[in-house]
Formats: sequence, structure tokens, C-alpha cells
Amino acid sequence: MTTLKKLVKQINAENAPPDGWSTGDQVAAAPKKRRKKKKSLMEQMNDYYGCEYIVDGPKLKEDKPQEGKVYALTGGPGAQCIANGFSWAESEVTDEAALVNTGPSSRSSD
Repeated sequence: MTTLKKLVKQINAENAPPDGWSTGDQVAAAPKKRRKKKKSLMEQMNDYYGCEYIVDGPKLKEDKPQEGKVYALTGGPGAQCIANGFSWAESEVTDEAALVNTGPSSRSSD
């Protein structure tokens, strides 16, 4: 059985120049392929959707309401409120005029 290695030696011997083969006649080896880094599932999803919806990294700071603070749950278009997608910290009501009628005593009992 003829192997590829034996066949290459035979062809080289048959086609050798009169003064023999030199290192200058040698064909440069093909460059080694670099292995691509495997992408995480999150990176694949971001590539698929064409955006950065999912961030792979440290966990985001917890965004929770704090006791004793007032937050805007709803509001008009563009208002900083929970319903419009703003965080609890961004939705905190700091305007004194808006805080005047928010206490438990201001609610009507039906």
C-alpha cells in the first residue's frame, strides 16, 4: 500500500533538480489557523439580535424601592416613572409640591 508520504518522496525524487533540493526550494508551510474564541450564549444572542440587550459581566446593582421614599408609578409620556421603564431610583419623587398630598391622611376613606 502506498502512503501519501511515500508518494511525495517518489515525486520529489523523480523531479529533483541536478544539484538536488535546497532549503530555498521548500514551499512555506500554510499559516496555522487561529482558533476563534467560542462565544458565550449571551454574545451569540446579542449578535443574532444586533444589539446589547444582554450584558455578560458583573450583576447589576439591585434596584428596589426603599421604605419611606415616594416613587412615581405612573405618569405621562416621557415622565420618569416605573410604568415608563425607569428604575426605582430614577422614579423617586423629590419635588416638594408633589409630596404634599401623598401622605396617608390625604387619602379619602370610602
